[in-house]
Amino acid sequence: MKGIKNSFKSRKFKMGGYQTLIMVIVIILVIGLNLVVNKMNITVDLSSQKMFTLTSDTTNLVDKIKDKVTLYYMCQDGSEMTQIEKVVDNYDGLGTIKVVKKDPVVYPNFSKTYTDEEIQSNDIIVVNETNGKSKLVSQSDMLVSEMDYQTMSQKVTTLDAEGQITAAIQSVTSANATTLYYTSGHSEQELDSTFKDVLNKSNIDTKELATESAESVPDDCNILLINGPQYDFTEAEYNVLSSYLKEGGKAMFFLYPTTTEKMTYFYKLLSDYGVNVADGYIIDSKGSYSSQYPMYLTPTMEDSDLTKDVTDTQKVVIPICKGMTVQSDVRSTLTVENMMSTTDSAYAKTNIKSQTVDKEDGDINGPFSVALSVKDSYAEKTKGTGHATEIVVFGSVSFETSTFLETNQFGNRTVLLNSLSYLAGQETTTLAIPTRSLQQESVQIQKSDRIFFTVLLVVIIPLILLGSGLFIWIKRRKN
Repeated sequence: MKGIKNSFKSRKFKMGGYQTLIMVIVIILVIGLNLVVNKMNITVDLSSQKMFTLTSDTTNLVDKIKDKVTLYYMCQDGSEMTQIEKVVDNYDGLGTIKVVKKDPVVYPNFSKTYTDEEIQSNDIIVVNETNGKSKLVSQSDMLVSEMDYQTMSQKVTTLDAEGQITAAIQSVTSANATTLYYTSGHSEQELDSTFKDVLNKSNIDTKELATESAESVPDDCNILLINGPQYDFTEAEYNVLSSYLKEGGKAMFFLYPTTTEKMTYFYKLLSDYGVNVADGYIIDSKGSYSSQYPMYLTPTMEDSDLTKDVTDTQKVVIPICKGMTVQSDVRSTLTVENMMSTTDSAYAKTNIKSQTVDKEDGDINGPFSVALSVKDSYAEKTKGTGHATEIVVFGSVSFETSTFLETNQFGNRTVLLNSLSYLAGQETTTLAIPTRSLQQESVQIQKSDRIFFTVLLVVIIPLILLGSGLFIWIKRRKN
């Protein structure tokens, strides 16, 4: 009995007791920390693209909203799509926004108050409780699919939940949407799907304008888009468009660089505002994206408010582009600003059908502008401040293609957004929220590195552990 009592007083027992006490304390701390973290809903986004973290575009927009906004997340219990649910949860409590989950099976008639469209699981209804406006964001809009040509089926590749939800919030909280009219009837370039998405996210509605039958540009036109016509306008069409611009209209022009048609009236619309269009398309070996393709331009960013947000890691790429120059003598009311330009070694290839990119007789020496902004204050004299004519001109419709707009790798999207905002008079906050890839990214390791890590993990580290254990065993045995 005495021996048992003494064992409780031994150094070995005391050390064991201390270790047990420390273990209990650590376990209690870990449990307590987990309870606190769960209670505070603290999460860390470890995804490489910050897939579940809201961008500054969203937070900045929401900070300015005073109306009460509710996101109704339409989903049955257990049918939540994790990627969408995590993004939606981030909006709850942000500014004046709250998230309410509604089961469409339990509440089958709930959505009819806000939309006539059929509701699918994981759809979101964005409602401005202050003014009553609402907008549906469908699951199919948030999950972008592409054709998988190996299986010949559609495959979800990117997530656009934040972009679509924030655009809907902007739409229901904006006093008025900006309306963009695009001309038709001259083989203009169709609006690219990504360009449409940029307009939608910027709360810009689009309407078609058939200039051949139009007597005037509609009064609700905030921005006129002339998107790379391949055939010229008539004199009557020119008069309609010219009148719109003279009255303080806002317009965005994209040129079609390889048209062989005479574009007399179309180019006259630009020359009226100090911009001359050079024949042919530009070759610039010193300012190109690839030495093999000197017509794929990476122009120099000039000192302009419309290009200042392009970062050093981004490149603006314009494949096959017409050159422009500014007239030397423009009227006093006119200001023409160069946004992007070629190098001095550039020249315009006037023979569109030429089989060589080398300079030939008749080619025009550069440098050229490839994007310009124009402001004419003439209309302000009669209509007042804020009614100046404003134009943005890009040398190629290729500037706006999906390849260069769908990611922030290129600066095209940034320049386009700034240009739309400029023409909209800053009334529309243009959003630059990129989609997030759902593709699994694999780590590429070189063969030499694979061999090194294999030897390290399979041979060296086990030998070190084995040697250490053997050394300790021998030392203890001697003692």
